[in-house]
Amino acid sequence: MKTITKINLQDLSFHISRQHHAMAGATIAASAALACSLGLACVRINIESQSAPANRALAQDTAARLDAIRLALLHLADEDGAAIAVFAALRDAGHELHGQAQLCQLPVDMASLGIEAGILLQQARPLLNSHQDDLEMSIRLLDGAVQAAILLLDSNLRIWPDSKLLEQFEPILAQLLAAISSFHPVQRVRLSA
Repeated sequence: MKTITKINLQDLSFHISRQHHAMAGATIAASAALACSLGLACVRINIESQSAPANRALAQDTAARLDAIRLALLHLADEDGAAIAVFAALRDAGHELHGQAQLCQLPVDMASLGIEAGILLQQARPLLNSHQDDLEMSIRLLDGAVQAAILLLDSNLRIWPDSKLLEQFEPILAQLLAAISSFHPVQRVRLSA
């Protein structure tokens, strides 16, 4: 079977809707990748309009990092899309806790990358001469994806309240909740100008 990111969007939507298990993580990672793509487009569109060499270099560096984050999020979507099978194999081999930890780490990675992308896009606001509203939509979408990834981690810790998992992931969950406060998506584009 193809990895989920090799499926066209219509088929991916159908695939997710027909599974016998919820594919929340893969959906979150794919959504975050799309949101990052939108922000990346906004930054790239504005690179050539930068008259100051330092601003042009900053915009290029931001675009390069956003592209790397986008690719990493797509990889996480594929990884999460196969995670249930991997978890079942680990469980059957007597390594259930290891499988649970992997399923907790995936949303941590999604949230961390989404937060980094959102912060980069917020920092890119002054560089934009056009497509500012689209950038704000990208930040808002990333904010939602990050919050969903944090919720997925919290859900996994509720389902598997193992003390070792809680010891490992509760501090990370607290860090992510603190980091999401660095997001400042606008509520209304007409009121933020």
